[in-house]
This record gives sequence, C-alpha cells and structure tokens, in this order.
Amino acid sequence: MSQYLLKLYERIENFVMERYSGEGGFMMSPVDYPNPAATYYSISILENIGKGFKEKDKCTTWLANFKIESIYSLYYAVKSLILLEQESIARKRLMENIHMVLENAYLSPVQKIYEIEQEFKKLNYISELSKLSNSMGQVFEEKLAEAILGHQNEDGGFGLKGHSTLTSTYYALNTLNILGRLNLAGRKSVLKYVRACERPEGGFVTRPENILPYIEYTYYGVEALKILNEKANFPVEHIKFVLNCVNKDGGFRRTIVLGISNLENVYYATSLLKTLEAEKLILG
Repeated sequence: MSQYLLKLYERIENFVMERYSGEGGFMMSPVDYPNPAATYYSISILENIGKGFKEKDKCTTWLANFKIESIYSLYYAVKSLILLEQESIARKRLMENIHMVLENAYLSPVQKIYEIEQEFKKLNYISELSKLSNSMGQVFEEKLAEAILGHQNEDGGFGLKGHSTLTSTYYALNTLNILGRLNLAGRKSVLKYVRACERPEGGFVTRPENILPYIEYTYYGVEALKILNEKANFPVEHIKFVLNCVNKDGGFRRTIVLGISNLENVYYATSLLKTLEAEKLILG
C-alpha cells in the first residue's frame, strides 16, 4: 500500500474513533448520542480500511440492548451485529421487531423526487431484513417487485414518472436483486442509464444532465454496476475524485468544491476505495 493511503487511513481511523462513545456505540459527531446508523458506518469504515475494532464485545452488548424505534434503527442494528459476527443476536433483534418489517413493506404514494428515493431506500432495507427473517412469502415479494418496476422510466432508470435518478435506480436494482428478480429490470436499458451518469473526469451524477459529481452518487453508481456484473469505465479517475474530497480532519465532503465531513461520506469514500482497488492503483 502507498504511504499516502497508509497515512490517510490513519487519519480516517482517528476521525471514526473520535465518535466512539465509550458505551459501545458510535455517534454521528463527537458531541452527539450513539445510534445504530453511526455504529454501522463506523464498523464498516474500519473494516474497509483494514483497521481492527477492539471494543467488539461492548459494542455487541450495546446493540443488543438499544431501544429500536424505527425500521432504520432496526436495519442498522442488525447489520452492525452481522459485521461483528453476532448473527444469532442479530436474528433475535430482528425477530423481536419483525412487526416493523411487515408494517412498512409497501411503497407509499409520493409526488416528489426526494420522497420516492426515500421510499426505495426503505424498501431496500425491508427486502434485506425480510430475507434474513424469511418473513415474506413469494406472492408478497412479487407485489413488492411489481411496485418498484412500475417506477422504471423509458430512459431505463427508476424514479418518479419521467424523473429517473441514480439514487432511486441503485436502491431499485439492489432491492430487485435481493428479491431474486433483477432480470425483470431490463438490463440493457438500466445499464445505459447508469453509464450515462458516469463522468470520464471522475465521479457519478444522479441524472445524466447534471454536471457536478457527488460522493454518494459515485457510490450508488459503482454499486449499481456491481449488481449488474459490470465495472466502472474510469476507476482511476473515480479514485482521484474520492481523494479530492478529503477534508483536513480526515473525513470526506460530498464534492470536491464544498462540504463538511460526516460518517456517511466517509463510509461511501472508503467503500469506493476498497471496491475500486485503490491500493493497487494509487502509488507513492
């Protein structure tokens, strides 16, 4: 590994550990309260950069006792426990709150682009949790897939009618893949849409006509390509884009031009560096 990446990963580790509460969970900021989402991002980041986490037992206990109040906190708690190799506790937490999965397993009618993206994200989490718990029958999964496919547009992407975004497209593809119905999406057309969001100078945009790439859209684009068994056309440029989003505190901003650091951005960045094999492509 290059000296640059070694030093960067040390800074990233410090950024993450500054958000460790000492109680077992992680916080979104050093002055926040610990929560499952921050904990999932933090454990994932440390894993992405090859750093160990010594407080696994304490973290497991904290997650096992955290009060679950939403489908999102349930998802991140379960995913964190799986990362900690505590599958039995993860399943116990899931089954204790299985009503949240069943109560949210539908696509709400919405009228705004951001709202449909959130709905697709919710269904992505629902589908993953349902597979882990075996809580949905085949007929229900088919209806869920139909609801998602009903939002595929003529350009191959997913979203509100005539308003595809890479965000919605990624979550739609991931959900269909989890449900075993990816073949229904029309691979050629959806791949064309994802490729249209890829920028030769590095990064992805959420819509082909947009100009400025963002780190989360780059993550969605690379992951969407992975689901489709494809690779990015410009991996080195994407890695350079990610590295140009580093802030002085060891975190990452959303774009090369502005933004503050947060755990979610660092999760996207380190996931991209790992998937794109930055260790092999970045020298010096």
